[in-house]
Amino acid sequence: MEQKGFFQTKAGGLTIAFIVIMIAFVMIMAGLYTGASVLCTVGFVLIVVAMLYSPVKVYILDRRNKMEHHG
Repeated sequence: MEQKGFFQTKAGGLTIAFIVIMIAFVMIMAGLYTGASVLCTVGFVLIVVAMLYSPVKVYILDRRNKMEHHG
């Protein structure tokens, strides 16, 4: 069985998503403080992408990989 690094596991991927959400939160707060709506928008987009990481990986990417290996 091949050895995976931490960030190649499910827990590692979710850790990266959590870190991205925290960075995005800081960006949104900075955008609100300075009145920069672009910073808020970028932070919001980062949060959406990080939150969609797990469902996309489980329901699209992993299923596609299973179908390629079994079919």
